[in-house]
Amino acid sequence: MRKWFSLLLVMVLLAVPSVRADAAEKAVLALGADLSAEQKGVVLSEMGITEEEAASYQTVYITNDMEHQYLDSSLGASVVGRHALSSVLLIPQESGAGLSVETHNINYCTIAMYRNALLTAGVQDAKVIVAAPSQVSGTAALIGAVKAYEAYSGEMVADDAFETATNELVLTGELMEELDSEQISDLIAYLKQKVAENGLDDPDKLEELVKQASKEMDMTLTDAQVSQVVDLLLKLGKLDIDAGKLVGQAKELYDKLDSLGIELDTEKVGNFITRFVSSIWELIQGFMSRD
Repeated sequence: MRKWFSLLLVMVLLAVPSVRADAAEKAVLALGADLSAEQKGVVLSEMGITEEEAASYQTVYITNDMEHQYLDSSLGASVVGRHALSSVLLIPQESGAGLSVETHNINYCTIAMYRNALLTAGVQDAKVIVAAPSQVSGTAALIGAVKAYEAYSGEMVADDAFETATNELVLTGELMEELDSEQISDLIAYLKQKVAENGLDDPDKLEELVKQASKEMDMTLTDAQVSQVVDLLLKLGKLDIDAGKLVGQAKELYDKLDSLGIELDTEKVGNFITRFVSSIWELIQGFMSRD
């Protein structure tokens, strides 16, 4: 029994991506420029860091003008609003660790929505923590995450990649509301993988792929919704996204779960690491109950 417990505990520890020794020094904060001192304190607390720690990080500020620049075409100026509040902490991880996301006080954008859109923008091997001082949609945080990644990597994200990532985030959210299904994120991720793997750029074939995939996931899309997804896939196809990187960044933990014989629950959006540890703990309890 102890041997099994030790082995499973080691698996848990190995499964959690380790942060490089100097990762904290290279972490980047992207703060909403309109945060008051009190609101900033709440945001940092939600991120799990102190004022002193935050002071040691590189910091960039996301203004409301930047939100309008990148989001007006997708959301509209009235939806974007007049205050930049949602913020992001980006912590670089070891190469191959993958992209993980957690959120605090975000009531619209899901973890899967952020992860999929950030992968489209080219963000990889990072832990991204999105937080706001109170409940907000969190759409502006995509800007913060990308800008934080640019500050860390020293490389600018291409405008077309940024625009497509924004479109992906917004469309995913709209379809989730219209269809009342969180599986939309899974559908978009699957379709993006297929486009990246096969270089699909024919609208008719893409339409067929969308209809087939949505049917297999028990979702009924209207012709207008299918057309919206196809338009997004055409934009994604022009970005020449690396299919291998998509798998390595977004599905690495799923592969680990599968290799352990644990049933995957892709319908639930949540922290992958938390779910993995939870599954391992259930295995441990199962072995203990047999003892």
